[in-house]
Amino acid sequence: MKHFLLTLTLVCVTGLSFAQETIIIPDTLDNEWATTWVLGLNASQSTFNNWAAGGQNNVSATAFTRVNGAYRQGKFTYGYVFNVRYGITNIEGEESRKTADRLAIRHRAAYILNEENTMNAFAQISFVTQFYDGYDYSGDARVRISDFMAPGYLSESIGYAYTPTDFVSFEAGLALKQTFVNDDALVPGYGVEAGENVFSEGGLQLAVNFSKEILTNVNYTTSFETFNNINKSLASTDVSWANELTGKINDYLTASFQLEMIYDDDVVADELQTRQILAAGLLVNLR
Repeated sequence: MKHFLLTLTLVCVTGLSFAQETIIIPDTLDNEWATTWVLGLNASQSTFNNWAAGGQNNVSATAFTRVNGAYRQGKFTYGYVFNVRYGITNIEGEESRKTADRLAIRHRAAYILNEENTMNAFAQISFVTQFYDGYDYSGDARVRISDFMAPGYLSESIGYAYTPTDFVSFEAGLALKQTFVNDDALVPGYGVEAGENVFSEGGLQLAVNFSKEILTNVNYTTSFETFNNINKSLASTDVSWANELTGKINDYLTASFQLEMIYDDDVVADELQTRQILAAGLLVNLR
């Protein structure tokens, strides 16, 4: 067996978070901008020839980029994040299938309420969708379940954030959420009524964020978010929990484990969605 694994990651800052769009405002900023740009490519290839245990030749690749901007002037802060990821795999004898597909944008403005910088009032807007068709392959024939803006999610929120330390924060606020399904064939799968293409909700949003080096050269990042529609019971609360554990092996090699779980009873099948990725690769710091 010839097994070649190549993971190439180009980064402007250390520490990647693929499962979430957390905006970072450095405490050292003073009437200036801070911008980071992460660009990466993960690729793997496996070839089998007379291998007794069996196996199929395959090639896969995932490309991603993330831009984070932050600004602080006195007690006012503003930040944005732009996150794009797309992955595809090709198994010999089968059609290509996507393994990752995400387009996300988030903007956030906040006003610091105390001298310790631990409390602030914020306003935030977020948008998430995917680029291309997505399919369910669990049956005998593939079934198309998503496309660009089918679904697409736009949310606006205002609230209060408490940051007791530089590695943990708690947030609570009021939010509006719009679910767009611009493909009539996919409308029934995302809570949108027949004949409509948009479903709007209002409710309460809560969030907890944590990011810290828990061991030498090992960083753990987690984000837990909930949204409860005021017209639904607590049992219908939307939940998103993203986790990433990143370990730095040396100046060039890292390993990471990502686990993301989402529950939204408006989505097809009304079941817990999970995604996990285990990866090791080469890091190049561009600055």
